[in-house]
Amino acid sequence: MKKSIKKVAAALVATAMLSVILGGCGNAKNNAETLAETNKSETESTVQEADSEASDEKFKDVVIKIGATPGEDIQKRRDEYKVFQDYLERKTGLQSEIFMATDYASVVEAMRAGQVDVALYGPLSYVLAHDVANAEVFATDFKKSTGKFYEAYIITQPDSGIESITDLKGKSFAFVDPASTGGYLIPKKEMLQNGIDPDKDLTSTVFAGGHDGCALAVKNRTVDAAAIVKHMYEKLMKEGLITEDDVKIIHTSAPFPSGAWAFRPDLDEELKEIIKDAVINIPEDEIEGLKPFMGSTEKYAPADDADWDPLREAAELINLDLTKQ
Repeated sequence: MKKSIKKVAAALVATAMLSVILGGCGNAKNNAETLAETNKSETESTVQEADSEASDEKFKDVVIKIGATPGEDIQKRRDEYKVFQDYLERKTGLQSEIFMATDYASVVEAMRAGQVDVALYGPLSYVLAHDVANAEVFATDFKKSTGKFYEAYIITQPDSGIESITDLKGKSFAFVDPASTGGYLIPKKEMLQNGIDPDKDLTSTVFAGGHDGCALAVKNRTVDAAAIVKHMYEKLMKEGLITEDDVKIIHTSAPFPSGAWAFRPDLDEELKEIIKDAVINIPEDEIEGLKPFMGSTEKYAPADDADWDPLREAAELINLDLTKQ
């Protein structure tokens, strides 16, 4: 009996010792793996820092020229772009300067001549920039309510008897402005595609000057129908400026894009990636400070040139001269 107990005790001791030995080996293995991972991380960090320093050295004398599209108040426009310029320099470490244009065509021509590296174009001016200066789009406006595409509505009074776009013949109509994509170009294209020629089939047309003006023109029965972009319609409904008793939607357009961030085509590829990253991946804590520049845009999303095909189609359909926009 005593011999059995001794044998069991010896076996337990041996098992415990083996466990310690194996545990020690396991810990040693784990420690080795941890050390290897740490060394790998430190190496990668060192490489990234070296790459960043090399990049900084490579572009230390480069000045990115930002094309600024015009506005009625030039100084206000310059101040708005200065907000973005400061952000871009903080984010990338690049130097930059603003090219303040007198009109959209000037920004396009400056990019064609290599005097502008990157610009935020309007929807139609980008189409022109792509055609004339081979501008390369990389981002566009994004809002949660609309995504990166907008839609235009045609609205009328609920009791007007107008049920579809084809019923507009012989009616009065309000557009927003001749330079408005969603308030003129797209609605006019939609009419033509549905057999209504606004220049011949409408009894009268007016330009209300704003999307709210179009909504009120319908509400006050100044016109029979009008154009308005979806997000403005929803905004005015939310504010109570119009209600479902005042207006109804009789047509929704195909989706169309907004403004376009674009590069000149021969800009250094590494610079393109640096700037693209800064524009598309704006940190949350920077958004509020960029509001004077971004306005109601919540962020910028990746985009492709084909996104602007609906505008090309519309411009061709109504024989629009983009150089005059």
